[in-house]
Amino acid sequence: MATPARWALVAMVVTALALGAMPGAAASPAHPIPVAAREVSVALDGVRVVELPMKASHVALHWRGHPDAGLVVAFSVDGVLFDTPIAVEPDEVGEQRGNGETYGAVTYSGAARFVRITADRPIARVTVLALDSTGWAVSAPGFGPASAAGAVSQPTVITRAGWGADESLRFNADGSEKWTPAFYPVQKLIVHHTAGSNADPNPAATIRSIYYYHAITQGWGDIGYNFLIDEAGRVYEGRSSRPYAPGESPTGEDLNGNGVTAAHAQGFNSGTVGIALLGTLSTVDATAAARSTMERMLAWKADRHGIDPFGSSLFINPVNGTQKVFPNISGHRDVNATECPGGYFYGTLPALRTAVAALMAPPPTPAPTLTPTPQPTVLGTPSAPLNVLAAPHKVRGIVVSWSAGTSDGGTPVTGYRIYRSTAAGTEAFYAAVGLVTSYRDTATKKGVKYWYRVAAVNAVGTGPLSGESSAVAK
Repeated sequence: MATPARWALVAMVVTALALGAMPGAAASPAHPIPVAAREVSVALDGVRVVELPMKASHVALHWRGHPDAGLVVAFSVDGVLFDTPIAVEPDEVGEQRGNGETYGAVTYSGAARFVRITADRPIARVTVLALDSTGWAVSAPGFGPASAAGAVSQPTVITRAGWGADESLRFNADGSEKWTPAFYPVQKLIVHHTAGSNADPNPAATIRSIYYYHAITQGWGDIGYNFLIDEAGRVYEGRSSRPYAPGESPTGEDLNGNGVTAAHAQGFNSGTVGIALLGTLSTVDATAAARSTMERMLAWKADRHGIDPFGSSLFINPVNGTQKVFPNISGHRDVNATECPGGYFYGTLPALRTAVAALMAPPPTPAPTLTPTPQPTVLGTPSAPLNVLAAPHKVRGIVVSWSAGTSDGGTPVTGYRIYRSTAAGTEAFYAAVGLVTSYRDTATKKGVKYWYRVAAVNAVGTGPLSGESSAVAK
């Protein structure tokens, strides 16, 4: 059994070698950055100033019951002058704990020694967690927009050792891992916000505090997100998956391409990837750099796992069998009763999906053509798609691909309809997708043969069915 110290040493060595091979990546700290943490509990009725048990760079509140209570905090170094009050947002990972405790998000507090707490109702016990995660900070620049040629390549990822993760937090005293990684095929991509402070001066320190809060205070044994993105557009490795070879960038997957289960969306953690933007996006959008990086991360994962960014398909939880149809690229609120990923950012998800699709399949540059003599346009439905091919996906399910037909019917094609059956010549409508030329069907049974046809759709209606193609599902 590997000890915590040995795991930490392995992670440091592997990351130091990997980061040295990645342009633009930050150098690793010389050792893990420990997080100091102390708690104090008080009864709350109205307003109360609490002296923190130590100087705190970050603070998180948690309390028994009253999940709808409204709390506001303000920080001070001297107990007299306080900063601007900040509403305590819910910690989206803590909401899954289900232990009767309500968890607020980790909030940056500078070098506070006092916190003033205002509550809209009496609470018998509020616990104030003071965290000091200061130390080494990531100094590498963020990553700008990708070119089309490298659109689906993996963005640079700052490893756990790169942001100073103390790997001993993941292990029990006897050396056993608190939360053994489990891996499943990736079906969906879910976006989050951490609900913490915006304009964060030290994102790496904030991630170290969130890691401690999730792993120790909430008892998960690790951070709840698969990846995190700061406002400068830097990507951080989240949930631990496995040791990586020298020069290998963290993927959050095993050697077979299956994704590690994290704790970011209750009931939908296995078979999904949770990517969180640092900060609160309820009334503001993500920064341009953070949004661009999120688009690149989603395009990389979607391309890697055959996920249609415009699709909305059946998710089947590989652990408990829970089934739900929801968008392939979703916000946390699409699967749980939560405000995440913030009302403002959630409203931009349609544009996010469009940007991801453009990165995955950038439109070709049209060749110059002579202007034809205008002719009367007779509109009709588009012709049948060509070259329909069904093939087993390398991990799970079946991938159906096709090319556009010879005519759009005089008005642009707006999407495609997939028809499926388990018997030749009897296909029925199965799924609608956007302007893509492939679809991964994951709602299949291993060893069963499926037949597929595709039809194009424009403003006039649905065109004729394509030729038929079949494959046996993995």
